Amino acid sequence: MNYLILVNKFEPLPAGFTDEIKLKDVCGRLFESQTAECLEMMLYAASSDGIDIGVLSGYRSEEYQQMLWEREISREMGKGLSYNEATSLVSRTLALPGCGEHSTGLAADLCTPSADDTEVFFYKTEQGKWLCRHAQEYGFILRYPRMKEHLTGIDYEPWHYRYVGQEAARLITESGICLEEFLHFYSDKYTTC
Repeated sequence: MNYLILVNKFEPLPAGFTDEIKLKDVCGRLFESQTAECLEMMLYAASSDGIDIGVLSGYRSEEYQQMLWEREISREMGKGLSYNEATSLVSRTLALPGCGEHSTGLAADLCTPSADDTEVFFYKTEQGKWLCRHAQEYGFILRYPRMKEHLTGIDYEPWHYRYVGQEAARLITESGICLEEFLHFYSDKYTTC
């Protein structure tokens, strides 16, 4: 499994990629098996520190991603936006089917225990602060950091964490770079994980 696979609106998933994923349940959500094990260890460590972290989302099939995409476009058009305006707005926070990290099983949307949707101010919560300090220890990075939108193509999402492996996570976090920059600078050394 390539834990450093780049998936975004410019780099869609390779054909057949999802056929190879072995999924495992964590908190009622599915994740790629190694990602799931590391996520479980991270959640346990947070809980041991008195911080309970909820899991909103994990693996998404392309069909489910398509449904989310169409629902959000319809919602924005219902507010008076044209199709093109709605598509432009929605694409800032939601990937097209085949272009989303959730389809890899490597991404997790995390939250406070009582949340039933993503939290704009998650970074201000005890959960968000704990993850900023410790996620790298378990191989996770904040995938869509602030001030990197021009590179990731996605707005800042303080709840979206991505498994990349411990060494890559440490380098990315300590350097203050995003996955796109990491792969550009270190692609010769880290082609797979």
